[in-house]
Amino acid sequence: MTVAAIVQPNLVKFNVVGQDRQAIIKQLATLYLQEGVIGDVDEYIAAVNEREQEGTTGVGGGIAIPHGKADTVTRSAVAIAKLAQPVEWQALDDQPVEYVFLLAIPNDGDNEHLKLLSELAGTLMDDDVRAKLQAATSSQDLEQIFEK
Repeated sequence: MTVAAIVQPNLVKFNVVGQDRQAIIKQLATLYLQEGVIGDVDEYIAAVNEREQEGTTGVGGGIAIPHGKADTVTRSAVAIAKLAQPVEWQALDDQPVEYVFLLAIPNDGDNEHLKLLSELAGTLMDDDVRAKLQAATSSQDLEQIFEK
């Protein structure tokens, strides 16, 4: 499975408003619930927060890739959010985050989890991709960056 295969238009949001990372994660987890990606928001958020405790998912360059593996996840997915205002995320470069890529992985998806995370991180480190992120003016623009 590839990142392009799990990017869905209904999971890409532009100008997301939130005061902090918990508010952003909750909004995207609620979106997952509405789309049937997860069965329980609190269980999924607990898995994401557990991972956040291990170390920051703010990879730098205004990007965070939080992720959670849980029994409540029905299928692998990525929710993509361009934030209306940058949010503090304790990123590796100490800069606030503007783009959040929240991964949801079923508990039995160890290899898939690592593959998707690696592919997404590698893609987001590409200067051309970052330029496209900065130039995006809509959810559709964000979605097209990851099309096959």
